[in-house]
Amino acid sequence: MNIKSLLLGSAAALVAVSGARAADAIIAAEPEPVEYVRVCDAFGTGYFYIPGTETCLRIHGYLRYDVGAGELFAVTSATGDDTYFKRARFSFRTSTASETELGTLRTYTELRFQWDTNDTVTGYTNDNEFSVNFAWVQLGGLRVGKDESLFTTFTGYAGNVINDDIAGGEGPYDTNLISYTYTGGAFRAAIALEQGDDDSSVAGVRGGWGIDDYMPHVVVGLGYNAGMVDLSAVVGFDTRDDIVGATYDVGGWAAKVRADITLSEQASVWIMGMYGEASSAYATWIPYGADDSWSVMAGGSYKATDKLTFNTQVQWIEATSAAVDDRLSVVGNLNYEVVPGLVVTPEVVYYDDGTPGSDGEFGFYGRVQRSF
Repeated sequence: MNIKSLLLGSAAALVAVSGARAADAIIAAEPEPVEYVRVCDAFGTGYFYIPGTETCLRIHGYLRYDVGAGELFAVTSATGDDTYFKRARFSFRTSTASETELGTLRTYTELRFQWDTNDTVTGYTNDNEFSVNFAWVQLGGLRVGKDESLFTTFTGYAGNVINDDIAGGEGPYDTNLISYTYTGGAFRAAIALEQGDDDSSVAGVRGGWGIDDYMPHVVVGLGYNAGMVDLSAVVGFDTRDDIVGATYDVGGWAAKVRADITLSEQASVWIMGMYGEASSAYATWIPYGADDSWSVMAGGSYKATDKLTFNTQVQWIEATSAAVDDRLSVVGNLNYEVVPGLVVTPEVVYYDDGTPGSDGEFGFYGRVQRSF
């Protein structure tokens, strides 16, 4: 055997051993691709795709601190002296949206947790409070779930002030409902079937406006946006029957018409006229004991700078009998954005409840809110 044959044989043996060892080696699996969170800008700021789905999610809310003082807002201590009203609230909100063959599928929830100061006969108390303010599903224009009454929301609530309903406001809030809203160009229309809130079937109790049989409350709204002027109108029918043994009626109708006018990029004004039967839960502005009443609300906003906005609102309510005078509330505030997401709002409120000989009362309200 010559040297050349010996070398070739040794090389072949080494290749065979190396191949056998390579066959026995463990090959590491390819790592799973990481799916990073993707921004979803199709439905507005703050949405992102839920990993593995085409559903967009937004988590948002605010933390708020309110302080009230003066004749209108002070609470009474156990010694009989006035002191501050205060409230700390955390609002947790979620919004989801996705496109389907039947239209946009949305959900919205809002949970509120707060530590509130409540006035009592023997002094004030501080209590934890929790509420489910919104929990609805919407497909296209069809919405079902916990919401606020279409009678209140369709015309855009009231003004950009904190105490917008101190004189009675513009309608009720919490209810379960089934609603449908149609929007076509400048025209919009909506209808809602509502349950109301709490049952008032017990004689002598007039706090709730929940339905008393299978017939829901009915609300219908129409609106038209003409550019500079936006017009909206809504009618609500409370379907309850008379309460057995009570000295008052329940059920009836209420209506309101609103005009929003954009004067410039900085200034806007609005006015809303309302009329209803006092027996209707939709006419929240009417004092007990009246048959019906008119009310007018008006207000405006002026954006002085990128950070500072002035807001005001007035509500007048017709006297319901010769024994009382007209009701009047006047509210004004400054809305100042300290930094993006942090707003401070001092507000002054005047309210005359119509008591003959009364000059009305003033109150101060302050708010600090961090939104996210």
